[in-house]
Amino acid sequence: MKPCATSKKTGFTLIELLVVIAIIAILAAILFPVFAQAREKARQTTCTSNLKQIGTALLMYAQDYDEFFPTPAYNASGTAGTNRYWQDLVAVYIGAKGKYDASANPRYPNTVFDCPSLGPSLVERAIGDYGLCQLFAPLPSSDPRRNLIDTRNIKNPSVAGAVTEARDSFAYTAAKIGAVDEQWTSSPYRFLRNAHTEGINILYCDGHVGWKRAVIGDDLQAVFRYDAK
Repeated sequence: MKPCATSKKTGFTLIELLVVIAIIAILAAILFPVFAQAREKARQTTCTSNLKQIGTALLMYAQDYDEFFPTPAYNASGTAGTNRYWQDLVAVYIGAKGKYDASANPRYPNTVFDCPSLGPSLVERAIGDYGLCQLFAPLPSSDPRRNLIDTRNIKNPSVAGAVTEARDSFAYTAAKIGAVDEQWTSSPYRFLRNAHTEGINILYCDGHVGWKRAVIGDDLQAVFRYDAK
């Protein structure tokens, strides 16, 4: 009579477990940056869509107002504290009319004025995540349209930047890249944000949007000029 076969339980040894854990750790180290880049690419695409809609709104506004873009801060009455920002003037063209919330940050929550790569805790963000360049050959003070930007003065609309991730308005002389969480009013007053993989999305005056590589400290004032080449 043959003896009964005894069952032997097998499992992973300590060495095998350590090898498996090491392989998982290596794969995670490789894949996590890839996933992060994919998420940022999706956010960048959403931002591009936002800027394209803003560009369409600006061009529609220009059609309605004799080829003038809105000024970054429009003060029709000349009275301090009565400014209307450019976002207010184009809100009707992009479905944001009536969504203004003075107590929110930004004041147009959940609209195309939000860049998904910029968080809600940033300083100087009362209006939104995008800024309009304010220096496009301003009109003389005697002209009643001096608060607007005459698009006819823009030499090459396809290379002249109008809107990007920035303070709500900025002069071309302040078109310098700062850290995403940098205080916008701190010297040297760098008002642009390289929010997308060391680069920014730029809405140009002809309505198209492009990504431009830019690192902290870069000066882009040549792009945000009415006579950009």
